[in-house]
Amino acid sequence: MNRLSRFAALALGLALAGTALAQPQDSTGPAHQGQHAANPQQQMAHLTKQLQLTADQQAKIGPILQNRDQQIQALRADTSLSPSDRRAKVMTIVQDSTKQVDALLTDAQRDQWKALREKAMEHAQEHRGQGAPSSSGSSGG
Repeated sequence: MNRLSRFAALALGLALAGTALAQPQDSTGPAHQGQHAANPQQQMAHLTKQLQLTADQQAKIGPILQNRDQQIQALRADTSLSPSDRRAKVMTIVQDSTKQVDALLTDAQRDQWKALREKAMEHAQEHRGQGAPSSSGSSGG
């Protein structure tokens, strides 16, 4: 997987099962203006509906989403980091929170969540293709 695809996977992890992609978006340009996906409460509502989370799962997953969101917000505000360092740190945060959420799901929920993320990744790649033409001839990947 090249770096662009890995970053797309990261962005989808942020969306946690495609929360942002399930809603109409008007962010057609490359400027994201410091906003990502949906807030943790919206993500929780989406996950609860899609995965039929129990009250216990919701109580445990909510803080994970909020913590992840706070850490990413802090990274976005940190102008001392290079874009590649920021991406690497965001990827670590997302992978960490994904593992934590994953551990709280049943096997069936885990499979469904994986399918939702894959669908969202396909959608993001299609959307990326429609936006600005990207030059896929990057150096040494």
